[in-house]
Amino acid sequence: MKKLTALFMAGIMVLGMTACGQGGTSGNGAPDSPVEKETDSPAVEESVETAQADGTDGGGKSAILIVNGNLGDLGFFDSANAGMQKAKNELGIDIQVIETGDDESKWEPALADAAEEDADYIIAVSPSMVEPMQNIAPLYPEKKFFMLDNTVDYEGGDYSNVYCATFKQNEGSFLAGVVAAILAKDTGKLGFVGGMDIPPINDFLVGYIEGALEVNPDVKVVATYPGDYYDPAKGKEHGIVMCNQGVEVMFAAAGPTGLGVIEAATDADKYIVGVDSDQSAGYAANGDENTANHIATSMMKNVGDAIFRAIDLDLKGELELGTSESLGIAEGGVGLAKNDVYNGLLTDEEKKMVEDIEAKVVAGEIKVSTAIGMTTEDLDKLRNSVAP
Repeated sequence: MKKLTALFMAGIMVLGMTACGQGGTSGNGAPDSPVEKETDSPAVEESVETAQADGTDGGGKSAILIVNGNLGDLGFFDSANAGMQKAKNELGIDIQVIETGDDESKWEPALADAAEEDADYIIAVSPSMVEPMQNIAPLYPEKKFFMLDNTVDYEGGDYSNVYCATFKQNEGSFLAGVVAAILAKDTGKLGFVGGMDIPPINDFLVGYIEGALEVNPDVKVVATYPGDYYDPAKGKEHGIVMCNQGVEVMFAAAGPTGLGVIEAATDADKYIVGVDSDQSAGYAANGDENTANHIATSMMKNVGDAIFRAIDLDLKGELELGTSESLGIAEGGVGLAKNDVYNGLLTDEEKKMVEDIEAKVVAGEIKVSTAIGMTTEDLDKLRNSVAP
C-alpha cells in the first residue's frame, strides 16, 4: 500500500479538491454553558494559520472551518478548504482550517473551541456534524454558523444563527451514471462502492442507477459497502472484487476509502468516476498521470463554492440565516468535471448526449429519485432490478 500512503501525504498539499466524508453522528451531549477554550490541551490541530489576504477588504471578518477528518482526501474536505482559500484571496477573510481527524470525541469540542475564538463565521461541512452544531450554535447567538451537506432541525430548537446548504448528489450522480453507462461498451456492467449503506450514500447510488438506465435499459450495477470512510485498503479490496466480476466502470462515494477503489480500477485498467471534486486533477497535481487518466470524470459536489457563496452573500447582507438551501445542477451545487480526460474519452455525440440529459434534469423534464425518505423496500427493488 505504499502508493496509497504516498498519495495521502502528497494529497495534503492539494488545495483545489474535496471528500464525501460522511460518518457517524457524535454522541457528545450539549454543555450546560458556553465551553471555555482550554489552551493547554487543544482538542485539534490547526492546519492553516490565520492569514489576511492582501489588497482585499472583507471588513475585518474571519472564518473558521472545522474538518472532522483530514485534508488530502482529494475530495470533500479539500474542496471545502479551497473555498476557504478563495474567501481569503477574493474577499479578504481571515481564515483558520482545523483538522480533527476521524476521532468523533474531538468533533464537538473542536466546534466549541472555534466558537470561543474571535471569528465571525464557524463552518462545519459534514453530515456527522449535525449534533455538535445543534449543541453548540445556540450557545453563541452572536456568531454565524454554516452547516454544509446537512441541515439542523430548525423546528427542534433556536437555530436562527445557522445557515445550512445541502447538495442534490442524486442529480450529480445521475450524470455520473450516464457517463459510466456510455463508457461500459462491452459488458454494460457498472460498480458502486458506498462508504455505508445509509440514505445519504444511497442517494448517490439511486441517481447513478437511474442515470445509467437512461442510457442503457439493460445495465447491471454491482453495489457494495465497506462500512468505513477512512480505510483505502478496504476500498481497494472491494474494487478488486468488482474488477474480477467484470465491472467496466466504477463509482465510489466513500471518502478516503474511495481512494483505494481508484487504485484498484487503475491497476486493472478500468475507468472510475471520481466524487465530490475533480479527482483526476488531484492525482495529476500529485504527478500521478496514470491514475488521473483512469478517472473518466468526477461527480462534483461544490462544497467550496457553497462556502464562498455563503460568505459573499452575507457580506452583501443577502444571506438569510435560520434557513436551509438545496443546491442541485441548476444552482451549481453539483455537476460533472468536464476536463481533458472526459473530453478525450467521449465522442462529440456522446458529450452532446450528456449535455442534453443534463438540460432535461435542470428543466425538470427528468425527475431524479432520491434515497432520502425512500423506503427500504423501494431501494431494494431498484438495486435488485439492476443486479447481475
